[in-house]
Amino acid sequence: MRLRDHRGRAVNGLRSINVTTGGDPLAERKKQTFAQAEGLGLRPSQLARGQISQQFRAILWSKLSGIFERHRDFSGYGGVYLDEPWRTILRDAHVHHHHRLDEFPDHYDKDVAGVKNIVANGSWSEVLGWLEFVLKHRFCPRDFPGQLDGIMANSHLAYRVFDGVVICPIGSEPERKAIDQAFADVRASKLHGAREHLVKAASELSAGHFAGSVRESIHAVESVVSVLEPDGDFGKALSKLEKKANIHGGLKAGFKSIYGFTSDENGIRHPLLELPEAKVDETDALFMIGACAAFVSYLINKARSADLLGGKPE
Repeated sequence: MRLRDHRGRAVNGLRSINVTTGGDPLAERKKQTFAQAEGLGLRPSQLARGQISQQFRAILWSKLSGIFERHRDFSGYGGVYLDEPWRTILRDAHVHHHHRLDEFPDHYDKDVAGVKNIVANGSWSEVLGWLEFVLKHRFCPRDFPGQLDGIMANSHLAYRVFDGVVICPIGSEPERKAIDQAFADVRASKLHGAREHLVKAASELSAGHFAGSVRESIHAVESVVSVLEPDGDFGKALSKLEKKANIHGGLKAGFKSIYGFTSDENGIRHPLLELPEAKVDETDALFMIGACAAFVSYLINKARSADLLGGKPE
């Protein structure tokens, strides 16, 4: 019997069907470019932190140029302008992000050309910095964060959008899920203090301020602990949870050990961290934001199951 593809066409040279592809003998090839399928190119892997690809620049600009085109405004005086909200976003970026002293062009072609120049020629930090300004702008379109996150994922960047407002580097997909879940948990529980600390931790990490990122990650945990235990004692908060929720003894001990490390005289909250030469690197900061995000989600969900979050949130 001759094999046929999903369009009913006969397929030659294929002697068996891989059952893991749902009966489609071309399923694997469809996931690859022609060069990859022919062994001429490697499958894309996640880029290193501090890198953005030409693919990302191209797809990002395609998305932005389409958005700008839909917001082209022909005035009655012969001028062409960007319609809101992008007119205000770019005007504010001109002053508050780029710190320019000259007049904002306020003309469609010039404004769009300025953004294209950033996307095409800016360094990775300039491009991502401009994008984060847009995300944090009060008039940022609601669907833009999700669109940007999708472009980052498809372009294999080591950065993703969290909570719709901050761009943060990630070390792995499980780490991304942990941070994403923590933001969802603090939002659902209305723990605004914890959310703000997570946002700051991500921003500090993206900016290369690793000691600051670590401090903010820990403060996010402390913010949840302070809701469970007024005096902020982490051990007491865990004990309170242990009485009303099932916490494995070994897990509790592990939590206390890690948290204790962050508080001792040689730990990462030591006053020496205030110095510019603090011995905290990116690996430390990445670990701590992932670990503390998991901490936050664990505490919130255990407290919720034990009915300990019924009081007034932060």
